[in-house]
Amino acid sequence: MNKSAIFHQSHDQWQAIVSDTEVEIRITTGKDILSVNVVFGDPHLGERTPLGWRWKSRTQAMELAYITEHAYIWKTFLIPENKRLKYHFILQGEDEFFQFGEDGFTPINEEVGLWNNFFLPYLHQHQQFNAPTWVKDTIWYQIFPERFCNGDKTNDPTGTLEWHRGPVTNKEIYGGDIAGIIEKLPYLADLGFSGIYMTPIFEAVTTHKYDTRNYFAIDPAFGTENDLIELVKRAHQLNIKVMLDAVFNHSGSDFPQWEDVKRNKELSDYKDWFYINSYEPFSYQTFSFDKNMPKLNLNNPNAKQYFIEVGKYWIEKADIDGWRLDVANEIDPSFWNDFRKEIKSVKEDCYILGEVWHDSMQWLRGDRFDAVMNYPLGRSIIDFASGQINTTQFRFRMDKAFAHYPSKVSEVQFNLLDSHDTARLRNILNHDIRSVELAFALLFISFGSICVYYGSEVAMEGKYDPDCRRCMIWQPNKEELAFQKRFKRLITLRNQYPCLRNDSIWTWVETGNLLVIERSNKDQSVWMFVNTADHPLPINIEKYVTDPKDAFSGRPHATVVNILPKQYIFITK
Repeated sequence: MNKSAIFHQSHDQWQAIVSDTEVEIRITTGKDILSVNVVFGDPHLGERTPLGWRWKSRTQAMELAYITEHAYIWKTFLIPENKRLKYHFILQGEDEFFQFGEDGFTPINEEVGLWNNFFLPYLHQHQQFNAPTWVKDTIWYQIFPERFCNGDKTNDPTGTLEWHRGPVTNKEIYGGDIAGIIEKLPYLADLGFSGIYMTPIFEAVTTHKYDTRNYFAIDPAFGTENDLIELVKRAHQLNIKVMLDAVFNHSGSDFPQWEDVKRNKELSDYKDWFYINSYEPFSYQTFSFDKNMPKLNLNNPNAKQYFIEVGKYWIEKADIDGWRLDVANEIDPSFWNDFRKEIKSVKEDCYILGEVWHDSMQWLRGDRFDAVMNYPLGRSIIDFASGQINTTQFRFRMDKAFAHYPSKVSEVQFNLLDSHDTARLRNILNHDIRSVELAFALLFISFGSICVYYGSEVAMEGKYDPDCRRCMIWQPNKEELAFQKRFKRLITLRNQYPCLRNDSIWTWVETGNLLVIERSNKDQSVWMFVNTADHPLPINIEKYVTDPKDAFSGRPHATVVNILPKQYIFITK
């Protein structure tokens, strides 16, 4: 038994409170483990016997839930009696059994089992992870407002250019605004989107607005406060949520408090709102190395309260549904603890999304963010669609992403393939439209909340920033319209079948040249078949599904088919 591969601890994804009555338990082992059972009970519940006090416990088998490259991850759900929990594991290898508890490995022995345990001393309601319930069924559409749609030419800045296809620069202005987003709401609703995430819309000198001048004002080139209020109102009428971008890590160089510091140096009342290295010569910390974006010090009580008030203001004024937090992991965590409390006191089901690109467990314990931008999951899908990894490696990568957080966290994660900070998916996949469509198909059957970057529905192209921020294509050509039709079918499929979203099971049925994934709940199942070979594959669908039906149309499906390379089909019964 490879004991060094076995790991469990009494928090995070290994011991996660699911509700006020249930706890999710996980343990990681090597691949030499054949089975895992958990022995559990109330630590104070037992009886006196002639041989002494005997703990009252139960045994429950654990499910092999995830397989990564080097490990098995087992899980089960326990209901602590009297809200208290003591437990240890019984592991079976090829030819040995062991008990595993907080103090390590011990032989199977009832007396040892009394003290070598992990604990949940008491299940307090505030310990459970609570994110807004609406998020897990939401399909987001990310909008870069300046390049989405020009709905009001009266607010166009001097020098606004004509809308066009092709490359752009960050300095070029094309007149996209909030009125344009309002105009296109029916278009988004028709496609099946249920959430809008907009990059910053507050007053700033650049087109991207990540250098804010005034956090309490809409940029005049985008419209007015009333325009935002109208956008949210009309979006809600179409059952579409609206999330704004909070840039609290840094300000713009013309932020009034920063201008006061530049003018008055150490005499400024705002000098502690920023990280000043020295006044002579004047030196300060910034976002990255951009001198036009001075880094904010949110440990300062006045700065902290100012930005909390920004967060509350736009919820109270415009009824927005969420905040995406820019560069969230570079801000002192204590700020986000206070921010969350204040925001949730104003709107309990407001979605708080952190921009974190890597391991984020410390931010997702229920006291800071509801989710992060789940780039690791997206990269796994992209690497598979591009042929960089095979189906077995894809399974390992996806299982690792699913296992990285408790189930309640995974179902509200913000899953995406590209954004304003990356090249567009079409370019990442070398303009292979079949690979692009496959990547989206896999994204749309994943756990979590889904986000699509504007224009992806017509397979827009664009290299890394600024090229990924091209003007939206509103006059698609024949090929783009055909892609949009197929793309809409994927959104409709996810919206139609709850088993393709959350509160369901993901089963890896085949992981060879033919990839077969089953998504199921107690009421329905949908199978996805993908040909990963470089030649057509003949498939007998009845080997997997009796009475197969096309999941898109509901009509009977041929039982024997040829699937082309990178082609996929969805089957139900």
